[in-house]
Amino acid sequence: MLKSISVKDLALIRECQIDLGEGLNILTGETGAGKSIILGSVRLALGERAGKDVIRTGAEYARVELEFVSDKDDVRNALKEMDLPVESDGSIFISRRIQEGRSVAKCNGEVISAKDLKRLAALLIDIHGQNDTRELLDEKNYRDILDDFGGDDINALLDEMSASYAYYRELKNELKSADADDKNRDKELSLAEFEVGEIENAKLSIGEDEELEERYRLMKNAGRIAENLSKVSAMLDTDGGAGEILGTAVRELGQVAEYDTAVSEYAERLEDIENSVSDMLRDIRGYMDDMEFSETEYRQTENRLDTLNHLKNKYGDSIEAVLAYAEKRREYIEKAANFDAYMAKLSADTEAAHKKALDVAGRVHEARVVASKGLCAGLKEKLSALSFENVTLDIAVNDDVNSLDAHGYDDVDILVSFNLGEPVKSLNKVASGGELSRFMLALKEVTASKGGVETLVFDEIDAGISGKTAWNVSGSMKNLSSSHQVIAITHLPQIAARADEHYLIEKRTEGGGTVTDIRPLDTEQRVEEIARLLSGGELTEAGIENARELIKNGEKGGC
Repeated sequence: MLKSISVKDLALIRECQIDLGEGLNILTGETGAGKSIILGSVRLALGERAGKDVIRTGAEYARVELEFVSDKDDVRNALKEMDLPVESDGSIFISRRIQEGRSVAKCNGEVISAKDLKRLAALLIDIHGQNDTRELLDEKNYRDILDDFGGDDINALLDEMSASYAYYRELKNELKSADADDKNRDKELSLAEFEVGEIENAKLSIGEDEELEERYRLMKNAGRIAENLSKVSAMLDTDGGAGEILGTAVRELGQVAEYDTAVSEYAERLEDIENSVSDMLRDIRGYMDDMEFSETEYRQTENRLDTLNHLKNKYGDSIEAVLAYAEKRREYIEKAANFDAYMAKLSADTEAAHKKALDVAGRVHEARVVASKGLCAGLKEKLSALSFENVTLDIAVNDDVNSLDAHGYDDVDILVSFNLGEPVKSLNKVASGGELSRFMLALKEVTASKGGVETLVFDEIDAGISGKTAWNVSGSMKNLSSSHQVIAITHLPQIAARADEHYLIEKRTEGGGTVTDIRPLDTEQRVEEIARLLSGGELTEAGIENARELIKNGEKGGC
């Protein structure tokens, strides 16, 4: 559940914190008070793109922090997969700091990418506003709605469907490519044989190029190396050179070493240096003796490197890559030599893969038909409770083997009639805004029973309704809050009267500017706010009594 929302310097909010509770959390306020800012801050914290004007005027940055608590395995596993800290008490702290030109999101103190943030958010919270409700107007979403309701049964089949279809497509593309290659097979075969021959004639050895390059570099710079080594040798082994000076110094110290242990130590150390210089001189002379290269060897090395570099430029950036290319071309030569048999096998494999994909799609179709009956029955029950007494509903799962893809071959349509005697039509063709809102609420009630996220947010999903229908909507939200945390922004007193926690969003002037605040309401403050909602603003004794009665009925579950 979402425990708290903390906002600083966002739009009209200077600084506020909301501690939310379980059950039904209601947010109300005057039009323009900033209710949308609160919901917008949650969306921003969860990765929604920030506009230029979200930072409060005069502030350097805006910050939103959310605290969730969840003990669900899928949430904990997601955190581990993202290499994010997992708190023992299930706490999840998500923050986003927004500055001009950039923003930084963190989870449990660690930076989190936008992709991972959205993935995590989808496991924690489900936000529905009027724009989200409009998704019901796009029939392309109906299949996803049904699949979500089907849950693990359909998802497991869809994983198999995706893999089967991908394999079929791979073979189909290979068959198509092979058929196209057949027209140029002789030319391609000749080229492949030439390339393999060129590589085989080179008799490549892995690591050969690196050894030759080192040897070539040495030969190319041999003159300069020899010249410098000769100078060093002369410095160490000539009259007045370092070797002679060190020898004299060793003898001088040796003559007085017996008089003091410190001097004796100096003599030993200096003798070690003299020996090291002698060893170095011997090694240098040995190295110079070995540095005899013939012009023939130099040219042979240069030519071999040219051959290797030529092959690497044509077939790969390393000898390993060149050899791998040769093996691939040998496979092509073998395939071309047995092309008819290869095509026959590929055609048979493609047909078998297609048949298997159709078989899996058939099982997906059957699972969807079963799920459609359950979803349809659940929606009818919930819609009836939302004042759709005469609703007629059908969820059609239409199969078409010619439209096979990674999701199967089904087209799903939600067919509905909200009025007695009217024929059923696609939901997106008959539903008004208020009807869509109630349909979405019914859908959320039905799918909530399947598990999913723990926190549901509704932003004025009650738009376009009133009276008894509004009371029925409030009852559905209350029922939903028995198993989920529900946060709802509303303007209807019938819904506010059902609240377990009620918060008031207000706009006021401060220091020559405008700020938005939010605060929890106690019992009497709730009565006054609901009375305001009932009367449209003016508080009267009658309004207060009506509000008390409404809250009382809400607690009883009546109307």
